[in-house]
Amino acid sequence: MTKGNQEGKGKIVQFPGLKERLLEKGVQALEKGEAHESSQLLTQAYELEPDNPDINTALVLSLYESKQYDKARYICKEMLLEGIGDYFEVVDMYLMILIQLHQHREVVDTINALFDEKEVPFEKEEHFRKLLQFSEKVVNGKAAVPEKEASEEEQTSILTGKSLEEQTLIVAQLVHRNIQPFAGELQAVLMDPAAHPFLQTMILNVLREHGMDKEVVVAKFGMEERVSPSALEDVFESDFFTKVTESLDDLLAQTNPTLFQHAQELLKRHAFLLYPFTLEEEPSEVASMYAYYTAGMFSDAILEEELKDQVENTKSKGILSRLAELEEISSPNI
Repeated sequence: MTKGNQEGKGKIVQFPGLKERLLEKGVQALEKGEAHESSQLLTQAYELEPDNPDINTALVLSLYESKQYDKARYICKEMLLEGIGDYFEVVDMYLMILIQLHQHREVVDTINALFDEKEVPFEKEEHFRKLLQFSEKVVNGKAAVPEKEASEEEQTSILTGKSLEEQTLIVAQLVHRNIQPFAGELQAVLMDPAAHPFLQTMILNVLREHGMDKEVVVAKFGMEERVSPSALEDVFESDFFTKVTESLDDLLAQTNPTLFQHAQELLKRHAFLLYPFTLEEEPSEVASMYAYYTAGMFSDAILEEELKDQVENTKSKGILSRLAELEEISSPNI
């Protein structure tokens, strides 16, 4: 037997484009809510090319959706070790899987390690902090673990009757789930002016992540607007947010970097609550208000005096009471 024959012995002949076809059919099945069929197709694709990031990500989502959490966890861990796929997208999936497996100690350790290494992206900090707070409470016995989900056929609601803490966790998990069975309820929360604005923003971001182009009504803070989630900018990438941040930088970054960081955190929390709306004043005026408000919070009398004339001369004095209102609501204490 020649060397060439020996090398070819036992090899499986693949049809051209087989893995691409399996990936396509697997994703289509997942989008239709056929999670088990999707996982079978994507497992075949995975066996053909185990280091393909698109196949890995789709397979993890299908395993998660079909409640095969142990398998999903294994593949996620391999992705993290091998550097396959977008790191923080994989971390996010991994944390959701750990929560489903009630591995809250590992959730706490994983997120703390990320924060210790200062690796968490700006736009994911709040999301990871909420997961961290929830898991810490579970580990310390101060929060109940949400009951197992009912099947989609039995399930008429995922949010009704739940505490804000539970709702926040459930909505966070929807980033990696088929949301079609729950779309009506999610839209109803967006339309409810009595709903918590933090939860409404989370829902809007979930719809945006899923590429929903159908218009929805958002009602919060006495404002109402029809928006297409897929067309929305990220809350922290809008022109308004960027311009306010730049003005804050000019006001505080050089003279008082610590206060600048606190003012920016305040702005981030409030922008998240208001989304998709923004404050109506000019960004430079808003920045002056945030600098003045933050100086008052931290008893910086010198800066308060420096900004006093600028703040009093602006036409937007009412914004101070608005900042106080937003800070009082803030994000859910879970």
